Amino acid sequence: ILVNEPGWIVSGENAYRLENGIDGNKIRPFFTKDHIVIPSSAEEKYYRSFITNAIKNYEVRLQGIGLEIINTDCKPVLSLEDDLEGRPVLLLTFKYGNKICQAGYNNNCWVELSSSGGDYHFRKIARDTGKEHNYGQLLCELGLISNDMTIFRLNKTDYKDNNPDEIKGLSLYNYVEWLCDNSANIESGGIELEQSFYRVKFFTGEVKVEMNFSEENDWFDIRAIVNFGGYRIPFIRLKSNLLKGIREYLLPDGQIAVLPLDWFSRYKELFIYGKTKGEEIRLGRYHFTIAHQIEGENNDSTGLKQLEIKDNLEIPGMPSGMEGILRPYQIKGFAWIYSLYKNRVGGCLADDMGLGKTVQTLTHLWKLKKESVPDAFRKESVPDSLRKESLPHTLKKTQKAEVIQLNLFDGAENKVTSTTRTSLIVMPLSLIHNWENEIKKFTPGLSTLQYTGINRGLLLRKLAQYDIVLTTYGVIRNDLELFLNYHFLYIILDESQAIKNPASKISRAVRLLKAENRLVLTGTPIENSLTDLWSQLTFANPGILGGLKFFREEFAEPIEKLQDERKKEKLRKIIEPFILRRTKAVVEKDLPSMSEKVHFCEMDAEQKRLYESKKSEIRNGILEKLSTNRKNEMRVDVLRGLMQLRLISNHPQIAGYQGIESGKFQEVIRNIENARLEGHKLLIFSQFVKHLHIYRNYFDKQKWRYSYLTGEIKESERKHIISGFQNESDNLLFLISLKAGGVGLNLTAADYVFILDPWWNPAAEQQAISRSHRIGQKRNVFSYKFITSDSIEEKILKLQQRKSLLAGDFINLNDPLKLFTDEEIIGLFE
Repeated sequence: ILVNEPGWIVSGENAYRLENGIDGNKIRPFFTKDHIVIPSSAEEKYYRSFITNAIKNYEVRLQGIGLEIINTDCKPVLSLEDDLEGRPVLLLTFKYGNKICQAGYNNNCWVELSSSGGDYHFRKIARDTGKEHNYGQLLCELGLISNDMTIFRLNKTDYKDNNPDEIKGLSLYNYVEWLCDNSANIESGGIELEQSFYRVKFFTGEVKVEMNFSEENDWFDIRAIVNFGGYRIPFIRLKSNLLKGIREYLLPDGQIAVLPLDWFSRYKELFIYGKTKGEEIRLGRYHFTIAHQIEGENNDSTGLKQLEIKDNLEIPGMPSGMEGILRPYQIKGFAWIYSLYKNRVGGCLADDMGLGKTVQTLTHLWKLKKESVPDAFRKESVPDSLRKESLPHTLKKTQKAEVIQLNLFDGAENKVTSTTRTSLIVMPLSLIHNWENEIKKFTPGLSTLQYTGINRGLLLRKLAQYDIVLTTYGVIRNDLELFLNYHFLYIILDESQAIKNPASKISRAVRLLKAENRLVLTGTPIENSLTDLWSQLTFANPGILGGLKFFREEFAEPIEKLQDERKKEKLRKIIEPFILRRTKAVVEKDLPSMSEKVHFCEMDAEQKRLYESKKSEIRNGILEKLSTNRKNEMRVDVLRGLMQLRLISNHPQIAGYQGIESGKFQEVIRNIENARLEGHKLLIFSQFVKHLHIYRNYFDKQKWRYSYLTGEIKESERKHIISGFQNESDNLLFLISLKAGGVGLNLTAADYVFILDPWWNPAAEQQAISRSHRIGQKRNVFSYKFITSDSIEEKILKLQQRKSLLAGDFINLNDPLKLFTDEEIIGLFE
């Protein structure tokens, strides 16, 4: 013995180190004695200590004592436990017969001693550490991490969407879900799963969803089964869990299945937006994005036809008479509306102000009429004699192309049923005249009925005889009970932001109307909040965004208050196919350099009474002087009367009538608000300074920034005022009098020009428009001339179109009345 600790011995000329830290004193007796004698009283103790340890650590040869070397299979066991801090972990142990160890167990074998009648027998059970390491490595390859190949944890970076309310690492559910996801690989790897730590037993087998899709006319039917091992559970039974966020589901054998976390984002929408029918879930066609997404995630689906609404949009054939009228972007808009119709879903055409939402819509309705009526029997070719008999214009196609009288009558009413082709267009009263003019201009073949006024009830019988019925939001609200008896081909809402408040009577009323198809038109789908969008899209596609309470909690509040990008993207995916929005900047190449439009405005009721009263008074005075051949005296009365009627047409307050509202003012303000929301800059011209004062007062109340220029403004201040409008991004409005701003201004920051009171000399109007539409203007300019319907403004506008002399000279002639016959003078005041 050379050294005891560590043990070294010398034998001959060689030195040897004793392995495994054996103390030299332990082998000293073997060097100093021929025999080692163990008393019988200490024999068993000697075997159990010295001999057992020797057999464990060394190769030993025994004589007179039995020694059995056993190489048993290594059986790995993975169990779900808690660590010392109460966090869930996976513990890997190994079974060798009745022996259990962990990877960190120091000994590589177990030695057992047995005796019988004084004979002793040893059994040595060897571990296979190589296999143990391989099992641990397999778990790491499946995504677990471990420092000692005994305690395994999930990698937190793989669970970024984990519930933030959970503390102390990942939740128990994460581990159960991981076991379910990897159960097949664990089982094929020969690892046994055990649960004994928790009071409940979790299902850790493979979970699989089987989905079958079928497509009907207006919906998708989804039949789904969830496979929990051998249990096949109808997916519909998980509705409460998915809606309430409950992850535990009790299986028939008492095991607890933990629903995968991603199911709550992937499938929750099925129950939010779908309706349950037996064991099926029914989704509206407007939720095809949800159906297609889920179908794509399930390999067992039957396959749905992809609805093409925007992508790869096919341009349908243009209806006759519309060729060459629509600009390229308008043709695409018409094609988009037509694709909505073909796919039986509604939508929102939200093009920028002035881009022609009306003509795109009319093109679509004209297309549908052309498709529904055989060429030989289209309404425009039906004899007058038949037309007078109130023949419904909807004719049924047959192989013989026969004209069939449809039974549209129910009692005393001529009801619009699902067989008719009548479309209802609802709008603010101020737009009725504009729609009528657009229909006459672009689609005169579409018969039109204006359902407004005090005696409108008399028109109820005639609704089904027309292609288009024009009415207002107020009429729908007041006559709702009558309209509930009708089923229209289309219900179209113009300026649909009118229903932005879901709780308003108008909003609730239009959502109750019945139609095969729905479309909303607006330049400002969102004015105040996302709730505006909910109201309009819910009308177009009922149920598309769920209930209002759900929408506010799921989208409006997270997006508006928290700027939740994930919610924004989720909402965008739902609504994107059903909203078409083009701004002037997007379609600029398709626009002319300047677009001019006459916009008709209806008078306020009290304004109308005042106007008619004053008009009768002036007319009677003129007739009296004409009858007495006092034409020279009449000249001053006519000019004074024309001015009075012009002022009342604009706003009664300009003419000194306080407390009376103006329909034109309300319509101009509505258009100004729309343009402001879209970020446009406006020039607002009037030849009456008092008229501008009314708008100025309104702007001040609204706390809007604006510029103001009249002849009262000093020349030294003009440059500063113009510069402010041109260069300040939040200064969107410029009120200008004709006298101060008709010439000499460069206002290229503006792209909209509003002419509040038309000038009978078109050259003066063009000068005003040219303040914006001039060299340096990089955008297209839209000019709106606001005309009060059924007023002196409209009458002179028509005379402008008929008499070129009047257009250039009426105001400036010393005797403008020379341009009129007596009949035309009287006609101005009819």
